[in-house]
Amino acid sequence: MVDLKNKVVVVTGASSGIGRATAQAFARRGSRVVLVARRADRLTALAERLAEEGATALPAPADVTDP
Repeated sequence: MVDLKNKVVVVTGASSGIGRATAQAFARRGSRVVLVARRADRLTALAERLAEEGATALPAPADVTDP
């Protein structure tokens, strides 16, 4: 297993489903997570929840399909 502690990980689709679960998994392994999706409210809520658990997460609302 690769040590992910303090590594920056960007997760697209982080507001729900597999993207959210992936972001949570990386955060639990000590990664600093950038949360990307269109729904800013959900990203902010997830970032706050992860912060309560001691993780570092940055919500970054964006639509990756829009250049």
